[in-house]
Amino acid sequence: MRYFLPSHPALRLLCCAVAGILLAMALPAPPAVWLAVTLTACLPVAVVGLSGTFRSPLRQPISTPLVPLYLLAVVSAFALHASSRYVFVPSPSLLSWVGRDVIISGEVEGRPEAGSGGTGFKLHASEVFQAGRTVMLDDRAQVFIRSAPGAGFPVQEGEFVRVKGRPGLIATAANLGEYDPRRQARYRGIHVQLFCPGPWCMLRESPGRDNLLFRSLVNPARRYLAGSIDGRFPPGREGAFVKGMVLGEQELLPGELSDAFRRTGTAHVIAVSGLHVALLALAITLFLQRLKVTTAGRWMAFLLFVLVLTAYCFVTGNAPSIRRAAIMSAVMIGGGVLGRRTYALNSLAVSDLLILLLDPFDLYNAGFLMTNGAVVGILTLHGPLSRLVPVGTSLARRVAAAAWNAFSISLSAMAGVSPVIALFFGTFSVSGIIANLPVVFFSNLAMYAALPVFLFHGLAGWAASLFALSSWLCAKLTLFFTLFFSRLPLASVELRPDLVDVAIFYGMLGLMMLFGSRRSWGRTVIAMLLGMNLLFWHDLAKAAPKPPGILTVNLGKEVAVLFSSGGETVLVDAGRRCTTWERICRQADLWGMARPTSAVGFISPDSVVHAMPVSRRLDSSGRTLVLRSAVITRLADRVVRIDSRKRSMLLVSGMGRLMETRCGRTDVVMIWMYRFTGRQWRQLDSWIERSKPGRVLLVEGSFMSAAQRALLARYARSRKGVSIRLKTIQTAWR
Repeated sequence: MRYFLPSHPALRLLCCAVAGILLAMALPAPPAVWLAVTLTACLPVAVVGLSGTFRSPLRQPISTPLVPLYLLAVVSAFALHASSRYVFVPSPSLLSWVGRDVIISGEVEGRPEAGSGGTGFKLHASEVFQAGRTVMLDDRAQVFIRSAPGAGFPVQEGEFVRVKGRPGLIATAANLGEYDPRRQARYRGIHVQLFCPGPWCMLRESPGRDNLLFRSLVNPARRYLAGSIDGRFPPGREGAFVKGMVLGEQELLPGELSDAFRRTGTAHVIAVSGLHVALLALAITLFLQRLKVTTAGRWMAFLLFVLVLTAYCFVTGNAPSIRRAAIMSAVMIGGGVLGRRTYALNSLAVSDLLILLLDPFDLYNAGFLMTNGAVVGILTLHGPLSRLVPVGTSLARRVAAAAWNAFSISLSAMAGVSPVIALFFGTFSVSGIIANLPVVFFSNLAMYAALPVFLFHGLAGWAASLFALSSWLCAKLTLFFTLFFSRLPLASVELRPDLVDVAIFYGMLGLMMLFGSRRSWGRTVIAMLLGMNLLFWHDLAKAAPKPPGILTVNLGKEVAVLFSSGGETVLVDAGRRCTTWERICRQADLWGMARPTSAVGFISPDSVVHAMPVSRRLDSSGRTLVLRSAVITRLADRVVRIDSRKRSMLLVSGMGRLMETRCGRTDVVMIWMYRFTGRQWRQLDSWIERSKPGRVLLVEGSFMSAAQRALLARYARSRKGVSIRLKTIQTAWR
């Protein structure tokens, strides 16, 4: 083991754990296979250990032949853990009640998230009532309760509630490469969702059934912190920003601010993480300093420190970033209590190991990866970068060294976290290199100034208001610089690496740090050039997809259509909002199509069509649009035909308009169906027989009954060349 991270044993185990989790998700092997591999690898190690081959395991390394088996045992054990969590479902499970009207009782797990349309939360179900029968179980469900915009919905974590509704399966990704809600929910042990039309579908039980910890400690502390900010801060987004930093409630920020933080690469300042734990640790350490004169006092101070950190984790929602920071702080301080030297990277690895041991799928959490990337970047890069400008004796040299030190911290964190941001969000913040300096500085000041607000609120109102005003001013400056840098040209560029690109980057960075620490500058340059070559050849070797001629882009209930004439792409519809352009362009890029240069309004309002950044457009008032390689004609209201040399397409809304349309043969026809009975069956058969289209795509209306949807599906199955548009499957025709 001395050849593999000898001074960082926890980091060594973490590498094996990550490899095991990735293998479990990449290989279609059942848990029984991983169990057999684990037992096979553990058996020789256990036999040798019991036979006394190595009598002093703390002083002598494991013998070389056993090293691969030991590492294989760790890898396969975590693979078994991840595979079991992913494959197995509890019995009985809520999946047995999908599509039935039931009453589910359980405890609210995690902090509810309020949005514009309602409140969503995770329910730890303990019983299900259906048809006069109650069944006890242990399962989880995602619950969403609709409410009026801005209306408060007083449900808190730990409360025992009953909700009435019809469980359903969680939807998969709507389009290629997009977020997959079903997979992410499955990572958290959730397999069903429940939509409630209003608050009347939920009933809170008596407080006696609530979780005691949350009822007596967590929720009162959360209400006190939130009330302190609401009562002492002036109304506005500055208070919401501070509340997001303190309590982790990022959903309170307006969409413009959230996007600005993302574009400038400063989203980490609104995530509860190491900064908050460091401030809390400093306050606790100062408060308990008098206890640390004896061994018993040091242990008592350490236990109090752990209890306070644990409570704060629950108050802030127990996100992976705060858990990582809390465990890492506890490990480092615990090492000091034991009188042992601790390594920052090793402590970070211990915290990650504990998190992955509790939930292996936190490895796929963007927050977990970003916080680890930032911390690793600071731990490995900040030291060498800060030494480039040494501290001098003059005032100018000291100021320059302090400024460079702050900049090097920002640059180190960006180097560590930028690949993860690009992997998950497809952007790289150019302005973030500079924006992090003022944004992090003033956000830290806002956080420092907010702590006395919580201390003096209720005791000395004038002092709390004074500190709240200081925190508000710093928060205002933070938001000002964030918005300023986000509006600069090229503040954020599109960059979409895959997992291999990110792995190559981190491998190159690690080798450069290793050789640089040994002052092997030639090897450092070789590692950099090798990494750049691997990135170049990997991107060059990627197979370019063959672009389709017609592609649907699912936008919830609405659908956009991309029509390629070979030389240019036409966009038909873009939903009901003006913010769908990036999503549509992302799909065009993934499928290998050219980005749209013209837009046609079919069902979308004219305001949405005019908001699209294209050179040519046809709104509801236009009749014909002649392009270089296609002609678009509006035959009637909500009847559009597109003709090019390669293909033709007809889009019609409703069977009545379809029966009135006379346009000759068409390669592809899209028909929006708002009802479907035996009459529409016969009409559609008659029209298809007369017009003989190549392919027909039927789009279901929102208000079709379940019986009509079933009849439409039956029709599509019985007719060649007829298919139904699905909200989670794209239609791509070449």
